[in-house]
Amino acid sequence: MPIETPAGPGMLRLLWEDRRGDLLLGLGLLFCAVIGGLAWLGWSPWQGDPYHRARLASDPAGYAAQVARQVNALPVVTGIPTVAPVANLDLPPDIARRINALTPFARGANPAARPFRLDEATPDRQAAEACLAAAVYYEAGSDPMGQAAVAQVVLNRVRHPAFPKTVCGVVTQGAERSTGCQFSFMCDGSLRRRVPSPAALTLAQATARWALGGGVFRAVGSATHYHADYVVPRWSGAMDKVLAFHTHLFFRWRGPAGAASLLRASPAPGERPGALAAFLSATMPGGEGAATTAADPAATTPTGATDGAPTAALPASGGVVRSDEWRGIYYLLLSPDDYPGSYAIKAVQACGKRQTCLVYGWDSARRVPVAVTEARPAGVVFVWSRHGEEQKALWDCTKAPRDKSEQCLPGTAPRAEVPATPPLTR
Repeated sequence: MPIETPAGPGMLRLLWEDRRGDLLLGLGLLFCAVIGGLAWLGWSPWQGDPYHRARLASDPAGYAAQVARQVNALPVVTGIPTVAPVANLDLPPDIARRINALTPFARGANPAARPFRLDEATPDRQAAEACLAAAVYYEAGSDPMGQAAVAQVVLNRVRHPAFPKTVCGVVTQGAERSTGCQFSFMCDGSLRRRVPSPAALTLAQATARWALGGGVFRAVGSATHYHADYVVPRWSGAMDKVLAFHTHLFFRWRGPAGAASLLRASPAPGERPGALAAFLSATMPGGEGAATTAADPAATTPTGATDGAPTAALPASGGVVRSDEWRGIYYLLLSPDDYPGSYAIKAVQACGKRQTCLVYGWDSARRVPVAVTEARPAGVVFVWSRHGEEQKALWDCTKAPRDKSEQCLPGTAPRAEVPATPPLTR
């Protein structure tokens, strides 16, 4: 006698009872595959959702420790690594600093790189020098030590098999994209906003010549990556931290891909500046922006010069006179004829996408200090700062009156007039 098979919901119930384990296992594998695919595409389970945002607000230290553990758990790179577009985790600067502080330094030695020499008679030498000068200027501003560190990383990349084999190729890598350049100045508009003064160009060229002539910044070792301490790049979990210098951290790939012995490739001919062609023309003898020799390379005007001379050595109003890219500090020359509100706009343009930034402005080039410092210099007419989402602008209200006294630099707020005391009468 044939057995009747229940149809409809009964059939599904019997199937579930009979194959429950297999179905649950299949659903679990499907869930893991979906999560793995999202992670491969860049999604991170420790950011973006309401739960973790609430955890961030209530327990920032614990949140930072959780992210640090997951970031540092990425697998060791084997073979020749793939250089991916640069992307940072979506984290506030203070949390990023906590995470970076929790990331331990690599054990063992960090031997200095071998000298890199590119003969001055080489046809590509001038282009290589210009590209390297652009990188050290836009990445490290007027900080000579920071410039030397940047130059060392660039040359380490030229020798590493994962990167292009020319200086210009390394510096401009990723410039064909609107975001994700290997060096941020190639994508963030710095090339348009900031034109180096002759003094700044002289310093950058000197650093580039030193590095291409065999100069070595020993502390960087075989590092091929660096980032500011207020961001956490996605690649940092696959790296060994080898150096903290100023406000920047330096890394090499973990495992065989970061070995110093791997930095042995020779530079290839055919330097192509590409988007840096304008900067290259400025460094050529007789070029429009060619640097002039001065006894004091840090000075923008000769001793005793008037505000208007020589005009060729000064940037336009709102231009950067000096900077320290490593700490995010910019000195601007501002015109007293400009609308004071435009000072803040120019400060924002100078800072770009920096999470932490400090801008000082002067209305006279002679008052701009030679050295860049975090302490407030004398004679400023404008100060602008950014720390995460907090921004603040202050003016010298004796020169640029403001409606609110809290927008005035200390000591410049106009005093409230005290009404005259009427004479006493009997």
